Amino acid sequence: MTAPLQPVLVMPVYRGGAKFKRALESVREAERFFRRVVISLNSPRGSSDESAIEDFRASGDTKIEVIHTGEELPWIPHQYFWLDYLESTGEGSSSWVMWFAHDDELRPHGMSNLIDEAGNWPLTKGTIYLGPWGVRYDPPGELFSGDRNSPLESWTSFPIDGPLRMSVAQWIADQLIQPTYINMSGCVTQLASFQRLRNFPYAKPGGMRIEMASAAAPNNKHAQEFNEPIVITYTSKGSDRTTYAAVARRDDAHLMAWLGNYLVQHPSAIPTIGQAFAKIAGRFVAQRIGQATPISEDWRRRGNVEA
Repeated sequence: MTAPLQPVLVMPVYRGGAKFKRALESVREAERFFRRVVISLNSPRGSSDESAIEDFRASGDTKIEVIHTGEELPWIPHQYFWLDYLESTGEGSSSWVMWFAHDDELRPHGMSNLIDEAGNWPLTKGTIYLGPWGVRYDPPGELFSGDRNSPLESWTSFPIDGPLRMSVAQWIADQLIQPTYINMSGCVTQLASFQRLRNFPYAKPGGMRIEMASAAAPNNKHAQEFNEPIVITYTSKGSDRTTYAAVARRDDAHLMAWLGNYLVQHPSAIPTIGQAFAKIAGRFVAQRIGQATPISEDWRRRGNVEA
């Protein structure tokens, strides 16, 4: 019997604490939707996250695989750490991977509605899947303690009225012109996206802009979102990526070079990206002469879904 088409779940963990324990609790019910579940601990030996893993394993059967850096690595070296592990354990460029943040939760209800009767995920080669995201709010310094059965806000990076599938160039151009809330958590893409990014001569300096960088891997032609959220992401009210410009400058420089690489391999995307850059340049000039105000992130809420 042919195994169903399923992604490998990868959860990178850095100083996870109580939020990591919450994420782990969501993993057990969702394990059946994934071919493998890999948890990569980015911490010294003996960390509290190791203890959380031990407690999780002691509480019931699980197929999780745990790898451990043994020290705290920067964001990108940690990504390459788990990427090396996947490659050394048989995964290739065509393998599907779902990236899952340690401070979020999986949403099995959404996955059940996504797969077919044989357990296959609706995944198409050359497509990266981003969102939508079920959203809850953690109070500052605390965990969400409200009704866990209450409906979730559903946020999207795509137009509210569609389409839910577009060219990578169009999705990135839209993000450059009007940033929306986006989150790498729940992103499903082929391993080639991470491999191509790692092998690019200009090394990515950090984790900022990782969603656009992953989408702009030359193996991707389309960006798409699922019909409903498969993760629940926890955010703070008032967060806005457009305020991160100063700390993201090095990643922005990398993204420009990375997009140039994409355009070389997909020249048909040049007009779309070029028009986006022209609009950005015009807006910059207008702001400098006081005829425009800086844009803020657009939080696009498509409605509510069941928890």
